[in-house]
Amino acid sequence: MAGGFEPGASVVEGVRRHLDVGLLRLCGIELAVPVDWVREVVPCPAAVGPCFGTHPALIGSIGVRGDVIPVVDVSVLLGFSDRTGRGGTIVVLRRDDVLLGLRVDTVSGLYRVPVSAVRELVDSCGTARLVDRAFVREEHLVGILDPATLFALPGLPLVRCQARDEDGAALTRAQPFVLVTVAGVQIAIDSQLVESTAPAVSLRRCAVPAPGWARSVNYLGRDVRVFDQLATLGLDGVTPDDSQGPVILLRIAPNQLVGWHVESVRSVARIAADKLGPLPAGLAARASLFAGIATDRDGGQNLVLDSDAVRRDASIRAMAALCRQSAQNPERSLAAERGSADVTSAFLIFDTGERLLATPLDAIREVVPFHGLSSRVEDYSGLCGLSDHRGAPVSVYAVEPGGDPEAAKLLIIARDEEGQGPRGFLAQRLATIINAPALPVPGGSPGARFVPATIEGTAHSIRIHTLG
Repeated sequence: MAGGFEPGASVVEGVRRHLDVGLLRLCGIELAVPVDWVREVVPCPAAVGPCFGTHPALIGSIGVRGDVIPVVDVSVLLGFSDRTGRGGTIVVLRRDDVLLGLRVDTVSGLYRVPVSAVRELVDSCGTARLVDRAFVREEHLVGILDPATLFALPGLPLVRCQARDEDGAALTRAQPFVLVTVAGVQIAIDSQLVESTAPAVSLRRCAVPAPGWARSVNYLGRDVRVFDQLATLGLDGVTPDDSQGPVILLRIAPNQLVGWHVESVRSVARIAADKLGPLPAGLAARASLFAGIATDRDGGQNLVLDSDAVRRDASIRAMAALCRQSAQNPERSLAAERGSADVTSAFLIFDTGERLLATPLDAIREVVPFHGLSSRVEDYSGLCGLSDHRGAPVSVYAVEPGGDPEAAKLLIIARDEEGQGPRGFLAQRLATIINAPALPVPGGSPGARFVPATIEGTAHSIRIHTLG
């Protein structure tokens, strides 16, 4: 990798134990890009500017604060789709003083992967690869895009960005931050503190809640306590329970994490050292877990979380110490299948329109609004047809026999299974997420299970549907 951040990046990667990457989703597939190459993340406008180039991956150009940035979409080049997508997010990559935008569907957060877990992918013909490395995350292979190969694509109209006051030395000293918003407060989190992110749908109530720490998420088999009140950090405000913003997983100590439910992740951006300033005197006394103010590229003022102070905070350390293997590991799940009433797992309760059903939370990838079928196909297995999800086709199934797809409002996307494409299951609404034991159905078929649940004051015995 020549030029820009790549010499420093490769030298650092050679001596450090971890690689920090941004996690992206394109056509339903998870990818990653090294954070050292990322300048910022911006929304993709509804209409992009002219291409000014000939490469088939080039979809147009955008203007960001006076810089002209060509934008590419690699979904066709990688074989993910037969056409490029629209909307989503643009990850702005930088090599020296040249910028390139990469259109993706979403940016899901940051992730730190051990260098020893990264595997090189070699092309059989010896040519450069767009995805040149990979690692395993949650039993899925995540490919790492090679920014140097992106910049080397022929026919791209690369434009040098304005130097302004951000010379090469300032950029070399820049740190990557995750910029979030909570209760109207803009906060910058050093990427070194961030382990990963989790979707809001994975939040569930703790069996033994603590003040300000009433919920948790399952991350790689570990139960991670989550806070949503700024009071935990010495400020005022709270993230609403129904917010669909993600959970930021903070690395407090080895194998010890806490989660922070935020309202939104605005961007992942590099901020130069000269854009960092001290806290106002009136705020410094009460904001002991913040180190200063960071000015982002839009001129916004962000409180900078003090990573060292957060890791020293007694209450946060106490919650991080509770980060243990959850009740959803294989041994405990096996016990649950045998009918052990004192072993619980997390279930999503959803309404099919005819009844409530439960499905294991770890069987779900995400829940999205259902906008109808793109083509109708019916068979004995409940297949209704195909729909489009993040630019890729997904098979849509009715849970109830003879279910009407036109009446459904939600699509529950199941985790991928080997040998099967993306699958979605129709639902009317989500009722709740519970921790409950999976109990055998009296007189039912072998393997049939139900969970006891009280919803809106009414007790239910809810059959388990495995989204199979």
